[in-house]
Amino acid sequence: MAQPTHAQPADRWNFTAAVAAWVFPGLGHLLLGQRDRATILAVTIASLWLIGLLIGGVGVIDRSAHPAWFLAQMLTAPSLTVDLFTGYAVTTSDAAQSVDEQTADAQPRRRPTYSQSFGRANEQGVLFTAMAGLLNLLAVIDVLYRDPADPRHGQPGPGPGADDDDARTSDGGSP
Repeated sequence: MAQPTHAQPADRWNFTAAVAAWVFPGLGHLLLGQRDRATILAVTIASLWLIGLLIGGVGVIDRSAHPAWFLAQMLTAPSLTVDLFTGYAVTTSDAAQSVDEQTADAQPRRRPTYSQSFGRANEQGVLFTAMAGLLNLLAVIDVLYRDPADPRHGQPGPGPGADDDDARTSDGGSP
């Protein structure tokens, strides 16, 4: 009888699926064929992240205001996009204000494109988006080490009504 060959750990790592899971939560599991798990992760992580943005606004994702929290927030790729957008928007509005101050025209002052929330709303928004990032880290690690050829993953086992007798007779054993 031939011995089964065991794949090296590097052969079982799913780097492409892990990057896809970081870009959009649940996409890595979808690439591995686990539609139900992908849907649950996508809905859970995306809603947690969006609720954080709705509570505190886009200003909750700001690497300069709270760099420690940003390390957790950046574990979902959309947080990096929001940070780049808000950084660009603030830089653009600051440059426009400095030009207005230099010309000293009677033009109305430009307002920043967004304003940061304050108090508990900001704290809760930061916390929600950071929790979404940490939860996405767990999903990325799960995708990275998941073996798609493992029969325990992605395929439902026998239902509650299945007999042990059926399992014995199907592998050639006596009933």
